Amino acid sequence: MENINTIMSTVIMVSFIVTIVLAVGSYWAYKLRERRKPKSVRAADEAPVFFERVYPPQSRNAESDDASDTSGAQIGDARPA
Repeated sequence: MENINTIMSTVIMVSFIVTIVLAVGSYWAYKLRERRKPKSVRAADEAPVFFERVYPPQSRNAESDDASDTSGAQIGDARPA
């Protein structure tokens, strides 16, 4: 029984030390990344730096349905025609 207590104490102590080391390493990596961040502020209307905007294709059926609708109600309108 004495042997299992020693093993468990060692496992707990090692896991605690590893957790502290990982926390310090993560904080250091975060600070390093923050230091490398560009200082200039981009305007919101500029093009994205890393991504390309993708727009869904326009459906021809939706355009023809709108043109043939003579009731005057818009799509999604809750009023009866």
